Amino acid sequence: MIQVTDTKLDTTEFAERFATLPYRCTRVDVPPTNDNPNVELASTYWTHQLHNFCPVQDPTYYQNAGLDGSNDALWEDILTYVEAVVPNVPPRDECYSAYINVLRFGNSPGIHCDAPYFVPRNKTLLVYLNPVWDPEWGGETVFFDDDLDARSIVQPRPGRVVLFDGRIPHTAKAPGLKFLYNRFILAFKYMNKDDREMLFDEYEMQKKPPVFDRGIAGFDPKTVKEIWRNIDSNK
Repeated sequence: MIQVTDTKLDTTEFAERFATLPYRCTRVDVPPTNDNPNVELASTYWTHQLHNFCPVQDPTYYQNAGLDGSNDALWEDILTYVEAVVPNVPPRDECYSAYINVLRFGNSPGIHCDAPYFVPRNKTLLVYLNPVWDPEWGGETVFFDDDLDARSIVQPRPGRVVLFDGRIPHTAKAPGLKFLYNRFILAFKYMNKDDREMLFDEYEMQKKPPVFDRGIAGFDPKTVKEIWRNIDSNK
């Protein structure tokens, strides 16, 4: 499922709040591996964490300057509106992460999955925050199939909301030369609580190595092929 909903969300009333948050260049879509231990700086971009998963085993694990960006209720205010007008939004208590990403001309996020292939009960919800957008500025979200061919492209229209299965590989395109400013997007990640705790235990606490295919963590071509088959059959 890639569900696109155009809403009447007026982000101008939130603009001062999200534009003046402190952003850190910490988001990376290509994590270090044993074979390539260096962080790919070309894939990093600016982010501000608004809400984060609180693991039962270690409630303070994510409470640090790099991740616990603020306690601003901006994410709750926007989500309250989204929940009222967008169908199929998962329960709020399954939202384990909310953050704003900022892309500028020259940034190059990598293709990535938001959830590993073996966790079907997940969703990602994106809200495009720029109050004005011209198609010539670029900044699209691109979704890929099992062979990493681009299958769907979503323009960042103001107030547009995209809900999708996080196992689908995707990436955000930075604005082009015609827009030398910030592209803001608010991302919400959803997952069953037990699955999120399991991932935390195995991959954070026990340091189990993530599953990689074609350099993408959590990507499985067979699973992605089945997801797209379901998408096509429901059109």
